Amino acid sequence: KPKVAVLENVRLLTSMRNPDGGFVKDEIAEAFAEHGYVVNFYELNAASYGVPQHRERVIFVAVRTDLNVNPSIPPATHGESTPLFATCPAYRTGADAFSDLEFIESGGISDDNLHVAVKHPSHVIEWLWNVEEGSSAHENSDPALRPPSGYNTTYKRQIWDEPAGTVQTTFGMISGCRNVHPIATRSLTIREAARIQTFPDAFNFEGSLKAIRTGIGNAVPPLLAANL
Repeated sequence: KPKVAVLENVRLLTSMRNPDGGFVKDEIAEAFAEHGYVVNFYELNAASYGVPQHRERVIFVAVRTDLNVNPSIPPATHGESTPLFATCPAYRTGADAFSDLEFIESGGISDDNLHVAVKHPSHVIEWLWNVEEGSSAHENSDPALRPPSGYNTTYKRQIWDEPAGTVQTTFGMISGCRNVHPIATRSLTIREAARIQTFPDAFNFEGSLKAIRTGIGNAVPPLLAANL
């Protein structure tokens, strides 16, 4: 058995209940205990460990009982802005992650075969053309330029100088949650999402583009894993 096991899942896991009304988190802890591990769980934000996105997750850390060590995680390495007496640097931002990539618009290509933009319908481009960073097409003053359905977190632009929104498997969909580039009128490219997740450019992704998007969206950010 490994000395330490780490399980990552979405933040809602701490409040999720099973069909019998018990907490799923307790089932996980009990299952590890039955196999000889002591367990603690932690709610954290990947941005607190240098990842340029807000990604709130629950981390379970299980340590073999014979080691007599309590599970723990390291302190945060990054924090909100830079107050006068800050003990760690500010969160990394979307601009830190991918602002150096070639500027492309909807349907655009580049020398990087993973930095290719999905081509979006012209009416969607019109909805988003004048939308500012951090805003959604649902907030347009002209009702004719608002999407007919969805929430104000959809058709929404990222903000350069803040951590990016959580990378999900649907980051290539302009209608998804905070998937619009800060200034280009398109969804995020695979390379941009990989950068936000802290995959190095040299990482060799395999499989179809759909499989690559799914893998990136579901991944534990490598930098978070390394820090933990």
